[in-house]
Amino acid sequence: MLRFLLAFAAFAAAISASHAIVGGSAGEHEAQRHTVFVTSRVQDCSGTLIARDLVLTAAHCVTSGGSFSVSTSAGSIAVAQVVVHPAFRRDSYETHKPSPDIAILKLASPASRPLRPARLATEKAFPARGTLFVIAGYGEGTEGDRRIGTFRTAQLINVGTTGGIMLRLQRQKDAPPAGSCTGDSGGSAYRNENGTLILYGVIAWAGGRPGSNCGAVTGIVLVANQIDWIRATANRLGSKLD
Repeated sequence: MLRFLLAFAAFAAAISASHAIVGGSAGEHEAQRHTVFVTSRVQDCSGTLIARDLVLTAAHCVTSGGSFSVSTSAGSIAVAQVVVHPAFRRDSYETHKPSPDIAILKLASPASRPLRPARLATEKAFPARGTLFVIAGYGEGTEGDRRIGTFRTAQLINVGTTGGIMLRLQRQKDAPPAGSCTGDSGGSAYRNENGTLILYGVIAWAGGRPGSNCGAVTGIVLVANQIDWIRATANRLGSKLD
């Protein structure tokens, strides 16, 4: 996790690795063509298909080791290789210091339709405050219910940056509580640009109000800031980004 700005110090005690979308909507959404469910015996997370055989997810979801697979509407696909961003440090993440919490999963076989790779953001300028995002993941719909694996989305707005490589997202004014929680780590944060969803961020952590661990603030690692590493890694793995 990354250090909050002072305006969000009240949430610091309740920050956790992002697990599910509280207050999200289940059901069909364009994002479901890109966002996938990443499973293992250790931890279940979410991810985004960025090539037919590549998934972008959170590094903290995969650094514990083990075997991973990606669940899709067409069945399960084994993960053949895991590449963690070289600058990611779990000790920094756990002590709320900046660390690029992303990893790329190479699939044993290409994902079939209706799944399709998401387009990646390349603009490194920070989106303006108030910019609308759609977050997507397969986590809990209610904190603590332990039921994950259902696709959900929620609309949140940008309220500021964290550590220079992340954004903090929150609900819109007067909207019901919404945000990522258990199972959503590694999930997607999109912007709709001219009718096309563009992947702007990877869900890394969640913050909650006192007495809860999520549903108030969602932290995302900005894809554009890591685009050079993403492209280089895809090339090394012999995969083609859209």
